[in-house]
Amino acid sequence: MDKQTDRSLSLWMEDAFRDKMFLRKLGMNRTDLSRLFGEVNWSAQLSSLEPIRRRISCAEALETFRPLLDGLAPEPEEGWLRYAYQVATSLLYPAADTRHTSAQWDGALCFLQFLQVLFAAERRALPFDPWLDFAFCTDAELAESGVGAEYRQFIKRFRNEYIYELLRLGREVTPFRTLEHIAGVHHVAMTVSRAFRAGGGLIDLGLISGAAAGHDLGKFGCKPGERVPYLHYYYTDQWFTQRGLTALGRIAANHSVWDLEIENLSSESLVLVYADFRVKQSRDESGQEIAHLYSLQEAFDVILSKLDNVNSAKQRRYRYVYEKLQDFEEYMVSFGVDTTLASPRGTPRSRQDVALMTPDQVVSAIRHTAVDHNIRLMHRLGREQLFANILEAARSEKQGERLRAYVSIFEEYFTYWSPAQKEQTLDFLYELLMLPDGDIRRQSAALIGRILAGFYSGYQKELPAGISPGPEADRPFLLWAEYLQKLIHPDRRLTPRQTSMIRYQAKTVADALLEECSDADAPRFAAELFRHYHNPASVEPDAAFALLDTVLNLPMNRVSPADQTLLVEFATWWLEYGEASQKAAALRLFRYLLTVLSPDAPERQTMAEAVESADCVISTPLLFLQAQVGEQLGLDVSAHRALLDHPDAISTVFLDNLKTATPWVLKAVGVEYLLDQVEQGNRANVLHIATHFSNLIKVSENVVVRRMAGASLLSIAPVLTPDRRNEIAVELSKALETGQSEISKYIPEYLGRFALWLTPRELDEVLDQMHFLLSSANSNVVAAALSTVGSMLEYYAVYGGRFDEDEATLCARRKRMAGLLLKGLASYRESVRQEALRILGEGLFASSALAYEDKAELFTLLAKKVLFFINEQPEKELTFFYTAASLSHVYRFIITHHIESGPFRFSAPDRVAFFPGTFDPFSLSHKGIVQEIRDLGFEVYLAVDEFSWSKKAQPSLVRRQIVSMSVADEFNVYLFPHDIPVNLATPSDLDRLREVFAGRELYLTVGSDVVANASSYKVPPQDGSVHFLNHIVFRRSSDASGQEMEADLSCIRGKVLQLRLPTHLEDISSTRIRENIDYGRDISNLIDPAVQDFIYRNSLYLREPQYKQIIRASFLDFSYLEHPSEEQRSALADAVPDSRGRPAEIDPRDSVCVLRENGPRPRVLGVLTMRTVNSGGLFEAFGSEHLANAVRNRTSGHIQLLTGLYMARSPGGNYDVGQLLLTEALSRAMRDDSAYAVWYSIAPITSMQTLDLLQRQGFVRVESEDSRPLLVVDMRFPAVLLQNIPTTLKEPFSSDQRVLDAVKEAHQQLQRALCGMYPGTLVLSLNAEVIYHRLMRKITELNGVPAEPTKPRVLGPKMCVPFGKILRGNAIPNTVTKTLHTDKVFAPDLRSFSIRAYPGYSPLESQIRTIRSFRRPVILVDDLLHSGNRINALDPLFRQEGLEIDQVLVGLLSGRGRDLMSAKGRAVDSVYFIPNMRAWFVESTMYPFIGGDTVGDAEPSVPGLTPAVNLILPYAFPRFYKECGRAAVFAFSRICIENSRNILLALERAYRERYARNLTLSRLSEAVILPLSPDKGACLSYDPNLPASACLENDLKMLLRMRDVLE
Repeated sequence: MDKQTDRSLSLWMEDAFRDKMFLRKLGMNRTDLSRLFGEVNWSAQLSSLEPIRRRISCAEALETFRPLLDGLAPEPEEGWLRYAYQVATSLLYPAADTRHTSAQWDGALCFLQFLQVLFAAERRALPFDPWLDFAFCTDAELAESGVGAEYRQFIKRFRNEYIYELLRLGREVTPFRTLEHIAGVHHVAMTVSRAFRAGGGLIDLGLISGAAAGHDLGKFGCKPGERVPYLHYYYTDQWFTQRGLTALGRIAANHSVWDLEIENLSSESLVLVYADFRVKQSRDESGQEIAHLYSLQEAFDVILSKLDNVNSAKQRRYRYVYEKLQDFEEYMVSFGVDTTLASPRGTPRSRQDVALMTPDQVVSAIRHTAVDHNIRLMHRLGREQLFANILEAARSEKQGERLRAYVSIFEEYFTYWSPAQKEQTLDFLYELLMLPDGDIRRQSAALIGRILAGFYSGYQKELPAGISPGPEADRPFLLWAEYLQKLIHPDRRLTPRQTSMIRYQAKTVADALLEECSDADAPRFAAELFRHYHNPASVEPDAAFALLDTVLNLPMNRVSPADQTLLVEFATWWLEYGEASQKAAALRLFRYLLTVLSPDAPERQTMAEAVESADCVISTPLLFLQAQVGEQLGLDVSAHRALLDHPDAISTVFLDNLKTATPWVLKAVGVEYLLDQVEQGNRANVLHIATHFSNLIKVSENVVVRRMAGASLLSIAPVLTPDRRNEIAVELSKALETGQSEISKYIPEYLGRFALWLTPRELDEVLDQMHFLLSSANSNVVAAALSTVGSMLEYYAVYGGRFDEDEATLCARRKRMAGLLLKGLASYRESVRQEALRILGEGLFASSALAYEDKAELFTLLAKKVLFFINEQPEKELTFFYTAASLSHVYRFIITHHIESGPFRFSAPDRVAFFPGTFDPFSLSHKGIVQEIRDLGFEVYLAVDEFSWSKKAQPSLVRRQIVSMSVADEFNVYLFPHDIPVNLATPSDLDRLREVFAGRELYLTVGSDVVANASSYKVPPQDGSVHFLNHIVFRRSSDASGQEMEADLSCIRGKVLQLRLPTHLEDISSTRIRENIDYGRDISNLIDPAVQDFIYRNSLYLREPQYKQIIRASFLDFSYLEHPSEEQRSALADAVPDSRGRPAEIDPRDSVCVLRENGPRPRVLGVLTMRTVNSGGLFEAFGSEHLANAVRNRTSGHIQLLTGLYMARSPGGNYDVGQLLLTEALSRAMRDDSAYAVWYSIAPITSMQTLDLLQRQGFVRVESEDSRPLLVVDMRFPAVLLQNIPTTLKEPFSSDQRVLDAVKEAHQQLQRALCGMYPGTLVLSLNAEVIYHRLMRKITELNGVPAEPTKPRVLGPKMCVPFGKILRGNAIPNTVTKTLHTDKVFAPDLRSFSIRAYPGYSPLESQIRTIRSFRRPVILVDDLLHSGNRINALDPLFRQEGLEIDQVLVGLLSGRGRDLMSAKGRAVDSVYFIPNMRAWFVESTMYPFIGGDTVGDAEPSVPGLTPAVNLILPYAFPRFYKECGRAAVFAFSRICIENSRNILLALERAYRERYARNLTLSRLSEAVILPLSPDKGACLSYDPNLPASACLENDLKMLLRMRDVLE
């Protein structure tokens, strides 16, 4: 082994010294090198180092290599080790060297090459050492990296520039241990990153590996005397930038833990900061550095102990960073990261349900959620392609509120973007300046200024002395010049309005820029701005107005005295020569400059002369400005004041302010003038002025005017009488109801604050009005009401000082307002939730008006509810952005509070009330119960019950959402987790409930009717049973049917609290609610008003029975007579005469399949005669050699010969007797291994009806000389069609004769189309209703119960669990029937599918857990079992949950399906068995709008219509159609669409006749049990007012366009 190693190492060494790249470094060719090293015996040379059993020092390597070095060059004065170190350093950071010869340089390179080969061999021979080695990315990891190419280039540089060798040399020639630090950081970073990614975390392993390995390379660039801890960031950045490794460099050079905003960093940056934080150096007694891996807490303590002059501010800053790193560590641990690094991966933490969290857990979970949102958001924003996608999505957005969300996200997270990303964002923001929405324009303009001011701020490096900034440092100034030009002089092709809007925002950009930029950059930015003011006469009037307005609010500490003079001269010129707008702007600028000019400034004289000579009498606002400025300058303005105080002046301003032709600046000054009049004591017009201000807030076209009017209204509120305040508040409240955002948009901020001047009674009335508006169907109205409440809440602290109210009343009102905000957060409308999130974050926790203590109180009140709603609601991209931004504000406050004040102080009741119920729907009666219990000092947990199996309830998650919306504003009320089922009849479930609330006093809340009727109370008490729980019993005077009742509570052994609801709430029932919904009535007095809109919008409860329909035993009965007696044949022949009225001819050789109706008047409906023959008995069967040969040539094996079909002339009902008999007989024949079926009637005539029936089964006619028809069909691999349309329709439509006629005709057409796809193959039609009834009999037999419902009901020991589309909404007699709601969900590309929970239902695991809680053996039921996709997905879950499966029952079982069940060890039975199947079709699945399979991630455009796919053209072309002819597939698709259309037309006619209205898409659920809509993608949406048949007409036209390709 050693010999082999010697030989290999010597070969590696030979190859290394012949390497082309190495030769290029030396400037030699192979001949030159051969002269130097050609005679070297590497095996002998390396013998002293081999075998490698320990780390080789560079000094040892030098002694081995020295003989060769001596032949190359004389040893440098400092020795070869130190010189090699210098050479390696100069490869990273070139430096002039005049002290050494080129031969010495070459010698050092040769030694570095020697070390590289040696250390590579060392790594192969020795175990991995995290302090010395690097576990770089594998090829598989790089394949998933976004920087794979850059990372490979980095590794190449790492090797070619001898970086590792440099680090090893540094250990021996310097006192530093840079290698240990870098390797240790890389080890920590990669260990946690690999585990983090394996657990599902978002991180780029290539990016973090390269950044960690290179993060401290800049230390080798620092010159002697330079401050390495501060300057190495600059040199690190330089090394990466010069080599084009910008993505890696951006992470590597920015790991200063104290200077970065941790929450705005990507996961790669955070991991590098985290690893660098934990790997620290100390020094031993000899001064040598020693690397240590500390825990986060230990590292923090080490850092603080080393820092000098740590004041309280620095201490807080360091603590702030530490807290955030600690949160990030906890976040990684939740993904399975072992932060001790003891194992490659730990166990991911399971997430606890929010409702069951303790207060401290809630705080931790919010911190975790905030970190998670930031990580995921930065992952999107940090990737160029994902960032471009987000920017394009924002660019294509048309709704103002949604656009604002994008801008807010950019505002929050732009700091660490690349320069290219910032430039793209600037371009986008400039486009937004042309939008009509003033708020978005202002927000965008401010962000332009902030981005320019901080263009490089996220990556600003301290420069070494004597180093000038690179040319890229000029980029922000060039961009400022470019955008300033575009702001003052927009493109001339723009409209005047667009130009005006852009110019107006120039001041916002300039203010933000000069406010945010550094002191060093301010003069240069300011100089570019003031360059435009040198020649006022050359500026066009509109541009001059923009320039005057731009500097109106500039931070004057950024304006030099010379520039102040320049501004005075510019304004003076335009005051003299400008129009009214320019004059007003000039005077406003004078007024602003006077606040900073010294009393003896010469510019004051210039301004005084200009003001005195200005002609301003043409306008009251101008005159007001002239008087104001003149007064400040010491001029006599008494004449001006006299004019301003004239009564007509106010009227003129009222009129001018409402004119569109009046310039906005004059309107704004007019508002100032009116406010001044009030402040000067003019009380006569105060109501008119206040009303005028309120009108301006509503209708002014200029945002500035609106905001000034709002601020002025707040200023005069104290002088208004209470009645007048109320009058103004009522007017503003009414404006919110319009739902027109252009009117109501700016009202909430001022209405909320103005309402705080109302008396308590009037304020509560406004809150009542806001509560009412939250239930509006108009999302704009709801959002405006929420904003108003948010504004009240933000400034509510002032209210206690204005009115004499006790603290309890003030707190109760605050809680009510907070509750209204929570109702918005619980809304089913995404836009409303987004507004609530914005208010929560930006409006409250980021507010400077809301006091720290009030924020703390608000947080403890809202935290758990907010977290619950964030986790409960579906996450869409824009809402994700809103959530991320909101949580970011909340997170900062949590960290600040933890540092400043320690943990939050929560209060929670000691007693818990567990309140289970079907809640179908949750009514005001339920809410009244909840409120009364809560007010008794309980924390209430509502469990949406899944154990009332006989009820036909709405999907559990729908009911859960209704409950959530109803109690959103109720504090100390939560929804119990749906994945913890609690069956009151199961003691183990109750034990789990007690365990969940361990340490707290638990009460069960039930109605007295439950105690009187529930089986769990009727059984004798036993350990752990429900009898031993404490109870809160609500007395009911009557049960659900209205009968009086009295419950005996003596069976309850625990404490009992008895309560009774008020009569008006007790009268509310589910039946009453459903009846009102059917009639479209207002139900806001029965359920929460916000829920009413949800129910109607989603068409819930319409025409829905309250209880499942129990399947009754069918009157149909099949019997099979193998060898009927003569008497039996005679009786049957008489019962079903042939077409000529004569008794049927039944051959004694034939067996008979009989279909009877066993009703009140039993009778025979039909008879099918047949016998089994083989190829040897064909002549005997047909009596003709020709016929026998014809059949023999087309068949093989056993043949089922059909000899006659006789049916009663008037079978009654909707029976297709012939079809039922054929299905029964042929399925039986296939079970007995018959491969073919032949029709040859013994009767001389076969009716056309029978021939059509046979041909629809796939029988093909054989030409023969016989007059009697001969038909043959291949049964070896049949196609199966499940006829189930009536089971998909609601009553009364499923029994409407015209609808059934359309269904029957459609079925026959579909049979013919399938025969066209599979010619000559049996198409076996199975009737779902027959399957239902026969399954029902099998289930009741298995369960040992009668097939008819019994009274009183006695349940069998087993339960029936349908797990497909069968039996939905039905129940088996005397059997617990609980559906497992599953769905086949296709991927958007239709190339794969998965089995998931049906939309609206809890996850499959939760559903199975609920079924297990019944503690009954399970009979699984489905319509078909062949490929087993559904059972394959479910069986592992059944085993995981320990569900006892008694048997699997299916309507149709194939041989493949039976084998599958045998392999799983499951017993299986079926109604029909078919050994082989070619294809199977469920009729409803093929019909658009009636059925289908859902498409993953698709959003419904019409509520209640889940997007789905029907596997027909033009929606899809499944792979299994490829074996069929194109024309046949086209015809089949056409028939499916036409059939669906015709059935829907029949439904629409029947619906119109019954309800006198159209059956539109929005109402389709009133007729179809589970309607779906063909998925058209995210770009198209359905018109909810169209009927489904009209949509199908359009789809049919689309299909016909494809005719030439397919036919």
